[in-house]
Amino acid sequence: MRTMHTIMALALAAGAALSDAPRLLSDSPRPLVFTKALVSLDPARPPAAAALLIEGGRITFVGEEAEARRRGANVHASVIELPGAVIYPGWTDAHGHLLSLGEGRENLDLRGKSKEEVLRLVAERAARSTPGTWIQGRGWDQNLWPGGAFPNSTELSARSPKNPVALSRIDGHAVWANDLAMGAARIADDVANPSGGRVLRDPSGRPTGIFVDNAEDLIRRAIPEPGAKERARSFETAFAACARVGLTGVGDASSYERASIDVLRELARTRRMPIRVYATVGAGDPRLEEFLSAPRIEEGRLTVRAVKMYADGALGSRGAALLADYADEPGNRGLVVTPPDEMARVAERCFRAGWQIWTHAIGDRGNRLALEAYEKAMVRVHPPDARPRIEHAQVIALEDRSRWAALGVIASVQPAHATSDMGWAAQRLGPARLAGAYAWRKLRDAGIRLAGGSDFPVESEDPKLGLYAAVTRRDPAGQPPGGWRPEESLTPFEALKLFTADNAYAEFAEKRRGRIAMGFDADLTILDRDVEAVTPSDILTSRVLMTVVGGEIVFQER
Repeated sequence: MRTMHTIMALALAAGAALSDAPRLLSDSPRPLVFTKALVSLDPARPPAAAALLIEGGRITFVGEEAEARRRGANVHASVIELPGAVIYPGWTDAHGHLLSLGEGRENLDLRGKSKEEVLRLVAERAARSTPGTWIQGRGWDQNLWPGGAFPNSTELSARSPKNPVALSRIDGHAVWANDLAMGAARIADDVANPSGGRVLRDPSGRPTGIFVDNAEDLIRRAIPEPGAKERARSFETAFAACARVGLTGVGDASSYERASIDVLRELARTRRMPIRVYATVGAGDPRLEEFLSAPRIEEGRLTVRAVKMYADGALGSRGAALLADYADEPGNRGLVVTPPDEMARVAERCFRAGWQIWTHAIGDRGNRLALEAYEKAMVRVHPPDARPRIEHAQVIALEDRSRWAALGVIASVQPAHATSDMGWAAQRLGPARLAGAYAWRKLRDAGIRLAGGSDFPVESEDPKLGLYAAVTRRDPAGQPPGGWRPEESLTPFEALKLFTADNAYAEFAEKRRGRIAMGFDADLTILDRDVEAVTPSDILTSRVLMTVVGGEIVFQER
């Protein structure tokens, strides 16, 4: 009889990755029997006592313990008893950024920091860095600072006079650079705003060091590109972080170019990819046609069959495209990052090639432009099962819901964004537009399919935070007590479905993943409690005991 106290040794024998150190995964994991746990066979019903037999990476039996043991003995399966645990279909994240998550572990983490803390961290890093090397970080948010004003290059230059600095805003849609960084990028005082981007300027017209949306490229082009080894290390760091919080798969919305896709393919080929990755290629990649003209990539745990493009920017940096002016900046309606005709052209090309299209759209105008592009392309191609996606869908015009549902567009949402943005969203939008903001309930009730993610590293990669935000509309501190716009909350069943079955559908994998059923991939997230039955605050304190991907234990709580 094996219990939780002996799982560590058993997992090692089964070839599990129990630490963050990169290692080769097994291409033929040992058969396993899980017993003594409750199993979430149907998220709409309470988990029930059941045993699972896993062979060849698939679930081959679900039912009585005695029968599972009998069948398991025939294939020499290892038996793992999990008293008190609950086994869920593998939790997935529909929208994250793996390379950025891994790189963020090496760069400065500025999330939740005051301006003074950000500047102190930059000064500390500069003091121990070789002059001339770049200092990078991500996570600053001027909305959290007194006055909410954007910072400037002078403040950074004073803390880092010998090292160029480029710090990404929390949403990744603005860069804060110091003078050395602007010099390295050859930013002149009269630099023009690129299409879909904006360079913030002081009263004299000189750049302040803030570059929004497509203007970010003016700075990023000067930053040395990481090599294949550095990218691989960052990916592996991100894989381990995701497995640790119970994620069995990630939809990577990073708009990768060929170099990063090649690194992912090598990691998959050499079995150094513990979780499943559904990656996107950037619509602006000069080699996009090479991808679309070749067969979709299905290698081990890696799938590449989607293209990512941008309709607009982000709400926090006032780059989201709105139908009317920003309430707190009259005359500004945000940025259209990709021309509408180009959006329709890319969508049509994807439909013809049998690739999925994802479009980042946050503002109500951005979302409408994405819908119009999809509709125009569909009229020309009539794809049978395209499942186009809009990523974020944060602010929508409510009258667009019927068109959304009729086109079969998936709304890929991030529940934690609602509770992160609630302190300033009303200032940007005004009270009237809030009716269509972060409106997950209205979208679902209109018959629109959803998918659930986090947008990490903008938010934490921990899916429990997304579940909690979807159900409570409160932040992790429990604020506000009644929830922010609680009429948009989802039930625990709906929230759990967001991160399981809904995401499987969004990746064309609903016949293999998203449920616990015989014949399905053995992707499992095992917790210490039933997150549908506990009080909402207990969702946050639940513990991931084990993460299983394709029948292989890729994380085990120590």
